[in-house]
Parts: sequence; structure tokens; C-alpha cells
Amino acid sequence: MARHPQVLITGAGGQVGTALRPLLPDARFASRADVDVTDVARLRDVARGSDVIVHLAANTHVDWCEQHADEARLVNSDGTRNVVDTARAIGARVIYVSTDFVFDGNREGEYLEADETHPLNVYGATKLEGEGHLDPQHGDLTVRSSWIFGVGHNFVRTILQLAKDGPLRVLDDQRGRPTAASELAAALVFLIEKEVPGTIHVAGEGEPATWADLAEAALHEAKLDVSITRIDTATYAAEAKRPIAPRPRNSALALDKARGLHVPLLDWRSSVANYVEANT
Repeated sequence: MARHPQVLITGAGGQVGTALRPLLPDARFASRADVDVTDVARLRDVARGSDVIVHLAANTHVDWCEQHADEARLVNSDGTRNVVDTARAIGARVIYVSTDFVFDGNREGEYLEADETHPLNVYGATKLEGEGHLDPQHGDLTVRSSWIFGVGHNFVRTILQLAKDGPLRVLDDQRGRPTAASELAAALVFLIEKEVPGTIHVAGEGEPATWADLAEAALHEAKLDVSITRIDTATYAAEAKRPIAPRPRNSALALDKARGLHVPLLDWRSSVANYVEANT
């Protein structure tokens, strides 16, 4: 009988790491308190004996990254290089979760894995730099996903909370694929077992959505009768009381490769229904 790979999860305290816990009970889950990916010595100590490192640790707050580029790069790019170097030293492969924000959003259709990357913001740029440290020849895999919602702070939870105070104003000119953290976690387990190298897009099935579409779906599932005013990015930026990083107007990921490999993917609307049922 084949031995199950020993798996280490970095950034295990986040949405996807939390969703992975029941799916990989024998894995080692390392939160930032356990290992800072900028600490090479500690990273190598924690990673010892691992066959696969699922690298989730990242600075993911897009607007914060825009104002703190050096700190964002230290974790998202340099930290990923440290993880890959550690993997090479111990003979492990890396599965790295990246983002739809590596694209600029200027195309009309969905983005394929091989399409040209051109990030508009620091977050996307540093995550793309992180991708560049991986080596498919060693079995490394980049998994790009988007608009993730799960345990903790996320867009769907925020909408349900804000709806208690009345009507909402939500962006309607940015388009992507909402993805449940639980569904991404299930896909990662599948990809660990299949040993797929390279780059793959994994996100919610169904028609791509705007943020207003996602908000509307969440309110519907929660049976909240709250009106939504659909606004554009320029209006949102003008109304914001803080600096807003640029974002792609279309970052919908093409899922053809994932479908071809039979990666488990759930329609994002079903994922929203499941999330609302579990959290309200």
C-alpha cells in the first residue's frame, strides 16, 4: 500500500487552512505563530519530514499591501522563495495558492492559465513574484483562486452583517468567480493526491459574478429583504475613507483545465447557500 504523503500547511490559521483541517487530519498545520515564512531556520525545522508543503501564508489585504509594498513582498514573494528553497532541501514539492489578481482584467473572456499576467496592484505583483519561485520540474503547483469566503473575515460575512443596518451599495463593475474556502480545500486535497505540477485555476463553478451579484445571492439565501444599489468602482473609490488599490474589472478564471482533471468544483451559488446555512 502506498504511503500517504506527509503534508505541511503554512498560513494554517486562515480561511483555507481552517477548511483543510478536517480533510487532512494527519497533516501538520502551522499558523504564523508556529512559523514565520521569513524565518528560514524555523521554517526548515518545522518542514522536516514533509513530502508536500501547501503554502497558504500570505499578506492578502489588497489595500494594505498597496501602502506597505516592502512588507507585502517580504511575505508574498521572499517568503514563498524560502518555502520553495526549504522544499528543495528536504525533497518536498510545493502547492502554492495564488490569486486572480495576477491579471489586469482587460480581456473580455475568462483567463486561462497560460494567459499573459499583468497585475494592477502590489498584492497581485507580489503573489506573481511568488509564483515565479516555483519549479514544475520538481512537481510544484500554483493554484490560482479568487474571491474566497469561509471562516473569519470575508465579503459574504461582511454583507450579512451590514445588511442589518439597511440598504447596501455594492460594486457591480468588477467580475470574477466567488469561491468557498471549503471547496478550494477539497480541491487542494485532490491535487495533493494527483501530484499535478504547473499552474491550475480553481474557483467556483457557474457564471462569473460581480460583487453585487454575490451580495444579492447571500441576502437571498439569508432571506434578508435588503435593497442593493449597484455602483461602479469610481463611485466606490470616491466614497471610501481610505486609499483603495486598483483592481481588475474582469478576473474571471477559466476552469477548463480543472474540469478536464475532474477537480471537484461546486457552483458558487450552492457554496453561498451552504455558507449561509452554516453561519446564520
